[in-house]
Amino acid sequence: MGKNLYYFIYTLSEYTIFAFILALGIINKKFRRVILTLSILFAIFLTFFYTTIVIKRVDSVPIGIESLLLISYIIYFFFSYFKNMNSTYIYDNAYFWLVTGILIYVGFTFFFNILANSLHKDFINKYFIYSYFGDILKNILFAIAVFYFAKQKNSKPTNESLNVPYLDMI
Repeated sequence: MGKNLYYFIYTLSEYTIFAFILALGIINKKFRRVILTLSILFAIFLTFFYTTIVIKRVDSVPIGIESLLLISYIIYFFFSYFKNMNSTYIYDNAYFWLVTGILIYVGFTFFFNILANSLHKDFINKYFIYSYFGDILKNILFAIAVFYFAKQKNSKPTNESLNVPYLDMI
């Protein structure tokens, strides 16, 4: 049960953090509710899966479902962003860097995690190191996002101009 508990906590926390980041970046409140509903259903599925299934090497089915859910949220993020474009560049948005980092991470690790149970152990040991490239790129893009979050916080106008009294007499 120790291995199942570890995989349960890791998969649920990874999905929850990434889904939360994506929900913050999406403006549409209806789609945020969709993310919340799917997240609850995914947590129920994970609970059922880890209590009934014995894992060989990796929990491929939950990782596959997690990846597909996250990729669908990412597609909607880009769809809604380009549908409601404003005058700023997309790379000036900090959420763009976070979402791109999540997309690269999920993309790099998707097939490796899906196929991990059906591949020979020597093959996995030989090529597992390539899955770290997704982690490294994700971390670099998250660092860029932190830079843009700091830049956005500093560029907001101050509220000092709002303290001027209303002097319009007409």
